[in-house]
Amino acid sequence: MAPRFTPPPAEITMLEGGYSILVFVICFILYYKLRSIYKLTEYHGLHYFSNTFLFLGLAYFLRFIVFVFTHSSQPEFDDFRNLLIFSIAFMVYSSSASILYLIYSLTWRITEIFRNEALLHSLAILLTVLSLLSRPGSTLLIQAALLVVLLFAIVLNYKKYDTERKTMLGRIYPLYILTFFFWILNLLVSFRVFIPFEFRFLVYGLSILLLLIIAHRVLKKIG
Repeated sequence: MAPRFTPPPAEITMLEGGYSILVFVICFILYYKLRSIYKLTEYHGLHYFSNTFLFLGLAYFLRFIVFVFTHSSQPEFDDFRNLLIFSIAFMVYSSSASILYLIYSLTWRITEIFRNEALLHSLAILLTVLSLLSRPGSTLLIQAALLVVLLFAIVLNYKKYDTERKTMLGRIYPLYILTFFFWILNLLVSFRVFIPFEFRFLVYGLSILLLLIIAHRVLKKIG
């Protein structure tokens, strides 16, 4: 028999649902706009940067699906557990791919010899398998490690940004910093020991604000 779960209060469901849908919509607007700018400029970094938001949007769509599944009081189908595991796995994969694309969009010139997105997706799949086979909380630790690598890539590119502010990298560089802080906020929410549940609304509001600032810059064609 499928396990029964205690449904969360309606306001929590509305908060989680509203937040996930907003992130999903903003991310796909960003993806579409960045792709159109990439087609005009043919700057490879924008191709990888746009995919960051494609997979980020997918991750947050699946995040809400997982939230609904894990708080369903009466699952009505036999394959509930398998569907839940699949949703969690694809959510972890999408999150990992999003951060990896963000890292690669900063380092693609350095790693040009390895320019093969299949390798990136293979790494995301490997990280997903490791997180599912490891103890609970390993997913957060893996994402934290990826964010450390991202921070290193951001710092590594600061000199280029400082000397080439009028280039495409110089114009989009601040967006990497904003996206990094978005990930940090959402990672901290996952570690409830650091962020009390009562402050989740504030953190979600700040996260949406960061995405809106990014969207504003992108819709102005990264002005």
